[in-house]
Amino acid sequence: MTVRPRLIPVLLLKHGMIVRSQLFKVHQVIGNPMSTVQRFSDWNVDELIVLDISRGAAGHDLRRDDLQQQYLGDTALDVLREIAKVCFMPLTFGGRIRTVADIEQRLAAGADKITLNTSALGEPAFLQQAARRFGSQCIVASIDARRTDTGWQVFGDGGRQATDWDVVSWAQQVEALGAGEIFLNSIDQDGSGQGYDLELVQAVTAAVSIPVIACGGVGRYDHFPTAILAGNAAAAAAANIFHFFELSYSHAKQACLTAGIPMRPVGLGSQFLRREPEYDRPYEDARIAKRLHQAETESYVAAQPRATAPAAIRWCTACVYPSISAAPMEFDDQGVCTGCQMAKVKAQIPAQEWERRRELLRDLLEQYRCRDGSRHDMVVAVSGGKDSYFQVHVLKEEFGLNPLLVTYDGNNWTDVGWRNMVRMREAFGVDHILVRPSVTTLKKLNRLGFTVMGDMNWHAHVGIMTAPMQVATQHRIPLVFYGEHGYLDLCGQFSMDDFPEVTYRDRLEHFARGYEWTYFVDREGLTAQDLSPWKYPTDEAMLALDLRGIFLGNYIYWEANEHIKLVTERYGFEVSHEPFDRTYRTMSNLDDMHENGVHDYLKYIKFGYGRATDHTCKDIRAGLMSREKAIELVNHYDPIKPRDLHRWLTYVGMTEPEFDRIADTFRDPRVWRMEAGAWAKDGLSVTDS
Repeated sequence: MTVRPRLIPVLLLKHGMIVRSQLFKVHQVIGNPMSTVQRFSDWNVDELIVLDISRGAAGHDLRRDDLQQQYLGDTALDVLREIAKVCFMPLTFGGRIRTVADIEQRLAAGADKITLNTSALGEPAFLQQAARRFGSQCIVASIDARRTDTGWQVFGDGGRQATDWDVVSWAQQVEALGAGEIFLNSIDQDGSGQGYDLELVQAVTAAVSIPVIACGGVGRYDHFPTAILAGNAAAAAAANIFHFFELSYSHAKQACLTAGIPMRPVGLGSQFLRREPEYDRPYEDARIAKRLHQAETESYVAAQPRATAPAAIRWCTACVYPSISAAPMEFDDQGVCTGCQMAKVKAQIPAQEWERRRELLRDLLEQYRCRDGSRHDMVVAVSGGKDSYFQVHVLKEEFGLNPLLVTYDGNNWTDVGWRNMVRMREAFGVDHILVRPSVTTLKKLNRLGFTVMGDMNWHAHVGIMTAPMQVATQHRIPLVFYGEHGYLDLCGQFSMDDFPEVTYRDRLEHFARGYEWTYFVDREGLTAQDLSPWKYPTDEAMLALDLRGIFLGNYIYWEANEHIKLVTERYGFEVSHEPFDRTYRTMSNLDDMHENGVHDYLKYIKFGYGRATDHTCKDIRAGLMSREKAIELVNHYDPIKPRDLHRWLTYVGMTEPEFDRIADTFRDPRVWRMEAGAWAKDGLSVTDS
């Protein structure tokens, strides 16, 4: 029987979080694995490989109490058990497997196959023992290869440990020992986006008779077919690209089918799972009741005596971000956060590369431009802020396109923010749609968001990422533009070469924190119809339209301090006429008074830092501020309780003591402690790192 070639996503787990990998060295946190695996189930993925690349004894760290998806335990096995609950495809699991008992545990936890690398290199007989015990079909030999002058050398321990093995010889050896498949990864190509090392793949497939899975280097969909057609691999695998783009697996599969590879057809919609999460209502009700009881009795977790000291918080040695940041972030061996690492990479991009990216943007715009006047050329998601003005300036004035502006109205405008937003239609001579949910519904979502996740602005975060995509689908406009990718800019979640786009997974996991609109149905009397402004287009509609959400910052040099000069001088953009309570900047978040105010104060309550930290980190990276000055500003602004809290309390009908008690339930014990009846935390000083 002929076995169809496969297309396989690979997930890398580091302390329970999915990471993006570059050269096996730089690891940027993408998010938690459960929502990603469920998304793969939505896409009817052929197979999935999950590799635990954690080092040391550290367990998983989901970082935040306000995320919907939490689970008990702190080991890779605990993560595997949770993944298995939403994984409806063959699953291979690898990483830190040393004994037969390790294999048994992983198979019992939900894996169908296991992959061996370092343990097999250290003790080849272990691979043979595993194949005899569990069957060759269960054992995948993972080979990490680095190119040399004469061929390729095998590395173990996550690419850190060189061996004496030549890749081809080791591939033949693992086949002889009983491995059923080889998972072949190029260290040199990892994260490059330049395509597979086809010479490596060809050399290994020619030397063995067992299936070879090729991995490492995919940056475009048309790279996938080459592994099979040119490299003779049995399967094409990749990690990073599946985090970058909407419906990426479907588009990758279609590229293989178009190339004539007899794969399973593209499929959307799992027969076992809905795309929108289905919540355990009694369990969620109990969680809310427990939080309200804690607030009423003031029995806060952060105030309880602890058997062991909490993990120490450290700060980036270059900027002032803490290790407990709400934005997913990692630190290198020098204590520099991924946000600073990627900002340094961005600063080193030469002018000619920005010109090349501008031409890539031009090609993209020409591909989607409407040529018969039947629709707008694209939707631009705007709030009326400085970045919105800059986006429209670039797309309309510099590229000569006809955009349709779309604004989500969360009913929290500052006076100057409202004026800026209204002025856009006239300033640019464009059409502008405002999506304005019921104020009654907004008030309910404010209260619920605050109680459930410590954030009254859930409605705004999700609305901003939903309304423009809704309008685009309704008007059959396949292109939607946003400004910069927030997590790329803040925490370096992606490389500047990844060109990430808007995805449902990113919206659900990061903007919604795992709380989809379905969570709020029947809470405070809300109906599915009430929540229609927050319903994302279906996968089928997005695929049929080839709907894409593009971040302009991938293509155009993005520096807010420069944008503000252009938009104020050319378009009369107004900055705030009075300073914000919690940050020194007067040009940001004018569309929502609570973003710089009470919403940000809650971030401080939860994680011990706020908007001033965000802004100073950006200014440090832009070379506009010293770390010493940033620390001074952070220590001044971050603790301030803002004036706009009183507006919000009146708006939703809540007292300040009630607000404080509920907010205090979200304090993270890694940050906060109770001293003499008052909350205390360690301050940030110039010596902290």
